[in-house]
Amino acid sequence: MNSSPTYEDLHRQIQENYYASVPFPVEKGLIEEAVASFFDFLKEPLNVKEHMQLSIAPGHRRGDVGYTKRQACDHLYNDDKEFFHFHPALFNAYSTFMTTYPVVRTFMDKALPIWQGAYDVISQTLTAFAPHETGLHEKVFGTDTPHIVLRFLKYDWSKAGRYLAKPHFDAGSFTLGISESSPGLRIGKDPETLRLVTYQEGHALFMLSGNVEKVMDPKGLCSGWHDVIQLNNTFIDQPYSRWAVVAFVDGHGVDTLPSCDLRRFWTEGNQIAS
Repeated sequence: MNSSPTYEDLHRQIQENYYASVPFPVEKGLIEEAVASFFDFLKEPLNVKEHMQLSIAPGHRRGDVGYTKRQACDHLYNDDKEFFHFHPALFNAYSTFMTTYPVVRTFMDKALPIWQGAYDVISQTLTAFAPHETGLHEKVFGTDTPHIVLRFLKYDWSKAGRYLAKPHFDAGSFTLGISESSPGLRIGKDPETLRLVTYQEGHALFMLSGNVEKVMDPKGLCSGWHDVIQLNNTFIDQPYSRWAVVAFVDGHGVDTLPSCDLRRFWTEGNQIAS
């Protein structure tokens, strides 16, 4: 893996782009294998998909681990998607269940090295901030169960130019975008600054999230306001329009922000016309 960015480089990138490109140690092919195993997992009966449920951070909604399906028709701000939040704590909690269902075990085994890669990258990145943010690294990693949740995400299709994910700030303190099947992610500090981003080969996207002030003083750096749009109609009528792998990070023992604070720039009038 390439050397990690310095504090100065991270600060400059986030100041200019509202995210920083950081080296990521897991090859794209291994990530795609994990995504394929996630899709296999999604074919399992609902009782299997919903069986593994635990929380690594009681009181913080981003601490929930397990399977979730959301539909846009259920709530104004929902998107059509399925996702699974992975954390290694699942292995101890559900070892017998994983043995009973090989598809589940395969998915968990393939997710683990990606989670570990995210753990290492976040650790290195926060270490770069450490001389300027006393205690920051400890706020995330000073626990046996660090609040690092790996999300495997499948979006259902939509019309070109429409939202796959409505604009928002993430609920944690930091986000690490690891991989995506196709472009569509836009990042800025507000609706006026949103710009389409692309992943550099062998890199992930690190950004500050909505809860960042609970763990550090951002010193003028902005959290990443972001959305996802469908750029073309290629995947319409296919099993999915887009997948993504993302890690959400927060300090241990911190409270989450209200949902309304995470989408404060968004209204129904912001809907993109098809």
